[in-house]
Amino acid sequence: MQAAKGPGLDRVGRRHVTIDFALSNSVDAVNAGLFVSPGQGIHPTRVIDSYELIFVMQGCFECFEDGSDFHVRSGQSLLLFPGHVHGSRVPYPPDLRFYWVHFRLNEARGPGPDVAIPRLVKARDPETLSEIFCRFISDQESATLDPVGSSHLVALMLCEVFESSREESLSALSPAQVPLVLAIEAHIEANYMKPISTCTIAGELGLSPDYLERVYHLHRGRSILQALHTRRIETARALLRNDGRKNINEIAFECGYSCRSCFRRMFERQTGLSPRDFRSLYSRTHINSH
Repeated sequence: MQAAKGPGLDRVGRRHVTIDFALSNSVDAVNAGLFVSPGQGIHPTRVIDSYELIFVMQGCFECFEDGSDFHVRSGQSLLLFPGHVHGSRVPYPPDLRFYWVHFRLNEARGPGPDVAIPRLVKARDPETLSEIFCRFISDQESATLDPVGSSHLVALMLCEVFESSREESLSALSPAQVPLVLAIEAHIEANYMKPISTCTIAGELGLSPDYLERVYHLHRGRSILQALHTRRIETARALLRNDGRKNINEIAFECGYSCRSCFRRMFERQTGLSPRDFRSLYSRTHINSH
């Protein structure tokens, strides 16, 4: 299926729209927010004059656009087009939470690569995408968001969505190795808060650590230890943004780190900020429920 190219040439039902943009001047941001379901009501049927990128953090958002139905689950993003009817046929589920941002494409944009933005895709790194939304909303609420900054932030969101799609297509596993890689990731998911390692995972699976590492790195492009730290820091980022009751030592322990200095070092390596600075940066978020 070919991608539509440029603003005004989109077609409903297409899986991708190609957007030519340079980070500095191709995207005109409008506004953004965090929607938290009130437990009742339904998304209005409407036509808007901008693109809308929706990123679901929790629950499932049932949406249609003209003749296409979308079931956007936790960790997935959806791109809606300007000038088309969209809405929902079912009430909001009580656990639904999603970020949204409206933007337009600048006709006078400079040179840049063709970037295929998928209509619906699972985010490769939900926390990174959440943090970009949080930064946009925080600066928007504090009245420090200027047109250049907002353009950059929306472009970063679109780049994350594009990279998610690209990584998804490049990470296909051979059928024989799918269960093993998924078993490693399931073990990390269930035990990342404990003192585990490649050796302990290999022991649980009854395989050689070297073999396990080789297979995982081949198909995921990173080590098992890197995957473990990434999962731990993802949890830490979410707790620092959303749970002001826990102090940093408590968060470190909850994420599997018994040493605060180790936690701080790994957190700074992955985010470029200390845990304390990170918490301060993402402290303001506006919530809407309609």
